[in-house]
Amino acid sequence: MSNENGSIHDFWMDAYPEIDTISRCVAKMERAGYLSVATFMLPEECWTDHFYAPQPAVEEIFLRQHAGNPTAEMLVREQRRERALYDKYKAYYGYVFYIGKKI
Repeated sequence: MSNENGSIHDFWMDAYPEIDTISRCVAKMERAGYLSVATFMLPEECWTDHFYAPQPAVEEIFLRQHAGNPTAEMLVREQRRERALYDKYKAYYGYVFYIGKKI
């Protein structure tokens, strides 16, 4: 599969270079000197209903507060891009939280 800018794999590696399987991420933690205590994923509704759904209104307030600030505009643009990617690909990836203990 490819798009106008190259392969989907290339896109994901550029946008999210740390994206990987849970087991590989836990292995990275262990190599860094941490014991994996827990990993967990929040249900999809936590992201769609409680994180992404409120964002547009907050983004508009933020943009008004920082009118003309290119960094603020870029942040909102990237947040919108991330939301669109999640909507499109949420069946294939999710957000995982890792809890580790320094050993």
